Amino acid sequence: MTAVRRADLIRRFSSWDPAIRLLLLAGPDESASRELAQAAARALADAADPMAVTDIAADELKSDPGRLADEAASVSMFGGARLIRVAGAGESAQEAVRLLLASPAAGNPVVMLAGDLSKSSGLRKLAEESPLALALISYPLEGRDLANWLDAHAKELGLRLESGLAERLVAASDGDTGVLASELAKFALFLDSSPETPRTLERAHVAALGADSAEDDMNLLVAAVIAGNAAQAERQYRLLAGDSAIPALRAIARRLLQLAEARAAVDGGAQPQAAVKALRPPVFWKDVDAVAGALRHWPLPRIRRALAAMLAGEQAIKQAGGPGDAAGWQAIAGLQMAASLGMTRERP
Repeated sequence: MTAVRRADLIRRFSSWDPAIRLLLLAGPDESASRELAQAAARALADAADPMAVTDIAADELKSDPGRLADEAASVSMFGGARLIRVAGAGESAQEAVRLLLASPAAGNPVVMLAGDLSKSSGLRKLAEESPLALALISYPLEGRDLANWLDAHAKELGLRLESGLAERLVAASDGDTGVLASELAKFALFLDSSPETPRTLERAHVAALGADSAEDDMNLLVAAVIAGNAAQAERQYRLLAGDSAIPALRAIARRLLQLAEARAAVDGGAQPQAAVKALRPPVFWKDVDAVAGALRHWPLPRIRRALAAMLAGEQAIKQAGGPGDAAGWQAIAGLQMAASLGMTRERP
């Protein structure tokens, strides 16, 4: 088997085996696949050659499957290392991969990005079963794995994270490592940090670049409303007073849509935790238990009524000569009260 783990692949980049012709990057975490493809380009292509990376559209391989092997065997006009990159590949790329692996020579490695390939995928099997290929299937990181990734990536950029900031960054990005990597790069540039000159990234810096604390308050409001936590919801109302109610209405509606999807899965026989973890985009790992626990208080009819109330609140805000944001906050308060009362009545 030639399936590898992320850490193993990073190590291989520093001493790349020229016999490896294909690196297949697949799985549901496409951000991770893109990041690894970029790392491969930095490590395996000649940085001094502006044409060292050749991109081939996946659709081109349908009509000309032999092109992949031809490009892999070609020689750079500058004599440096080249890399072939194919994005958006699917099962139609199988013939091109077969020809590549069967070719007498292939001096330039191919990095192929695919989506979430099943274990029975023909393309995945070709890569995993060939000694001339490597396959890495990326899954969204969660919990401690995600925290470790964030810490390591920050250190690579010379960033020390202020206490509590890691959790906030993860929540704001929904745990998307691609978004997190982009944000950390922006912060490093802002602070002029490097491993040789590390800097501490503070909440104030994040706010200065546009991610203000209102996002945290919004997330807490959504959680309080869904949980029927009157005290917490009241606190968040005060913190958000004076802001537009529309972002709050939409944030609650998004969570309600997630609840609806998970509720349907539970009604079909799934366990609450499994139903919530299967949601895409993923629920922030620290919120999984709370959302799974809330499912028993949110049957589909209640979710539908709540969604209708959020829509009505936004429409009232937009109505000419209407009550404005007060209508939206009133709709949210009404939803919170109904949720709180409903949960209270269900207790023995």
